[in-house]
Amino acid sequence: MTDEPFKAISLDDRYLLEEGTVYLTGVQALVRLPIDQGRRDRRAGLRIGTFISGYPGSPLGGYDLALSRIGRLLQDHGIVHVPGANEELAASAIMGTQMLDRYPHSRFDGVVSIWYGKGPGVDRSGDAIKHGNFAGTSRHGAVVLLSGEDHEAKSSTMPYQEDYAFVSAGIPILYPASVGEFLELGLHAIAMSRFSGCWVALKLVNPLCDGGETVRVCPGRPARVIPELEIDGRPFQKHTDFTFFPGKNLESERQLYYERHQAVQAYARANRLNRIEVSTPQDRVGIISAGKTYADTWQALFDMNLDEDALRRFGIRLLRVGMIYPLDAQMIREFAKGLEDIIVIEEKRGFLEAQVKEALCSLDHPPRVVGKFEGHGAPLFPV
Repeated sequence: MTDEPFKAISLDDRYLLEEGTVYLTGVQALVRLPIDQGRRDRRAGLRIGTFISGYPGSPLGGYDLALSRIGRLLQDHGIVHVPGANEELAASAIMGTQMLDRYPHSRFDGVVSIWYGKGPGVDRSGDAIKHGNFAGTSRHGAVVLLSGEDHEAKSSTMPYQEDYAFVSAGIPILYPASVGEFLELGLHAIAMSRFSGCWVALKLVNPLCDGGETVRVCPGRPARVIPELEIDGRPFQKHTDFTFFPGKNLESERQLYYERHQAVQAYARANRLNRIEVSTPQDRVGIISAGKTYADTWQALFDMNLDEDALRRFGIRLLRVGMIYPLDAQMIREFAKGLEDIIVIEEKRGFLEAQVKEALCSLDHPPRVVGKFEGHGAPLFPV
């Protein structure tokens, strides 16, 4: 027997417990995300509002319902959830929340906004999302896009892969490998958006949204490092005086693809979102993977009795990619040093593979890269 007092347990602990272990489904982790961010902002002395809008659809079909069930809790944490009549109206409303620098508010220094939708929603709201990212975020604001990726066409008329849609809008993409990383990379996405001015997408796949796991939570986890960045000899500072006036918006385009994308890369490096997990100087083969596929790759290696020690003995190097766009070419070239072959393992089309090849094409003797097809053109990893 113990004299320790009994601690009452509540289902709300999954959202309210600030330190300890909680069980979260993928959708519940996304509900907790703005609550954790709000706590961080209050500790930093910022008056930040939170606005959530979108349109439901699998694998995020239950997100709006999960939010509605804790309406009082959202209110207590200053979170406003307004479902959109459609995805593009939700994106347009979120764009409006980032105008506080031009139209100051007496109660808020900024707004953290979260958009949610599945593949067809990303497609149909492409114009609104592209304009929103072009305009950027306010000084203390941030925007995260929760992109439900129905890779298996579980509840869609066709399989969806929204990577290319986000690339067309210049939106960085983070790809969580677990339910726990919904929180970790979600908080990084908010910080990255606030620092760089970019809207940032979270790629969320069915098995993780529908799954669950125990997650260790802590007020300081993950630690976030805001990098010091100079561009052309000047300290980086995101511009919040956006305009859509013809002619002037060419400067906004330069800022997005030249300055803001450099800021995104600097944030990813400072916070090790892309990491070489296993490496020795004698390695000859490299494996690159991201998100859920990275977790599946590790499981496959373990099933073949290939743990970290075995990978080192056989000369196999492993790179874990957390930010799949824009891919860090500097990291890829560092990873490739001394390698003869690189295998890119990913689901759907060769999105990472193409970026890896582009990063290495300037080398005098680049390693051979295979992914969707092996060297002789035969299929390797299916689309």
